[in-house]
Amino acid sequence: MIHPIQTIEYHDEISSTNDRIQELLRLPVKPPLPCLVIAKRQTAGRGRGNKRWWSGEGAILMSLGFELSPTLESSNALDRDQLPMLSVATGQAVIRVLSRHLPQHNLELHLPNDVYVDGKKICGILLESPTPQYAILGIGLNVNNRLCDIPPEFADDLASRSITSMIELLGKETDIDRLIEELLNEFLDIPPRTRYHDPKLRSNPYGTPIH
Repeated sequence: MIHPIQTIEYHDEISSTNDRIQELLRLPVKPPLPCLVIAKRQTAGRGRGNKRWWSGEGAILMSLGFELSPTLESSNALDRDQLPMLSVATGQAVIRVLSRHLPQHNLELHLPNDVYVDGKKICGILLESPTPQYAILGIGLNVNNRLCDIPPEFADDLASRSITSMIELLGKETDIDRLIEELLNEFLDIPPRTRYHDPKLRSNPYGTPIH
């Protein structure tokens, strides 16, 4: 679906991983694409239609930026004709991964961009195309973030929506790094356990090195 990642950034805190990808795409010298931005916390996370997304620490918060090409002249570009189905394909990939961790639970894709477990939202997907040449795929997955930690400013916004997280369902923490690896290997066009662990991608001039 998306070709091997060429650049990775890691942030302890950031306004939005999608916004950071947009910043990178506006640079005169852009990082090698596709690029991945991961954050522990977001201060201005958002969903579809600019809805606010609670981004508590312990969630998977990441965005992929990649090139679009109508001709596939670039080996790292995604066919522009595939873009309309990318949110759905990503949601299906998330479900395949979660089904291995939550085999006793009912997983559903609520078109076009939400994943639900037992009728409660656990993952949101945000697909943006700021220019005809590029697209950004953002994923927010509730993993080890507890609902009791929701800050007051989000309480009213989330009161009308049923949400959950993996820790609420399993009663224990999940290894986030391993889960990110599973997600990337599920929907990236790479062999398992290769590119995400490539030591050449552990540091880069665009952000904080991966640990």
